[in-house]
Amino acid sequence: MIMTTNSRDLYQAFGKLMQNRYFMMAVVHQHDFMGHGGPSGSRGQLRLLQLLMDSPAGLTNAEIAEILDIRPSSVSATINRLEEAGLVERIPSETDKRAVIVRLSDKGRQMTDSRDQGIDMLTDKLFGCLTADEQAELQRLLDKLSENASDIDWQAMRKMGHESGWPNHHGGFGGRWF
Repeated sequence: MIMTTNSRDLYQAFGKLMQNRYFMMAVVHQHDFMGHGGPSGSRGQLRLLQLLMDSPAGLTNAEIAEILDIRPSSVSATINRLEEAGLVERIPSETDKRAVIVRLSDKGRQMTDSRDQGIDMLTDKLFGCLTADEQAELQRLLDKLSENASDIDWQAMRKMGHESGWPNHHGGFGGRWF
């Protein structure tokens, strides 16, 4: 019973952290910028910018499509939008006259560098209250929780909640309880 009480206290503490508007905004922006949101729209553009930031020599459209696992037509459309915004540039390949290399423009590098500096400031402020040992322990624990969460059968949990009549996330009772 102690474990359940402790687990509920931890669950409530995480809930409180998730209700912090600024913390959640930072998480969402980091999530989008690191490319976890799918290939379409601005998230796809951010994924591509991140990839090009990590590949200063640039990449071909085919390499981008393969690395991001998206259709070549999506790559072309995303590159077009980023080029119109002045964030990337296309350069003819020196080794293959049929290929074009896509890389960050000066404006794109400035934007990604500025973004990195902002993330560094945010993470220093957020985790600065923890010692290096506490940060390492938190990282270890979060990795452990993340691994455990990926092993949970969420469909079974949902079914159990539905069968038990637990409140759903809309405040009523029925099929969804978290």
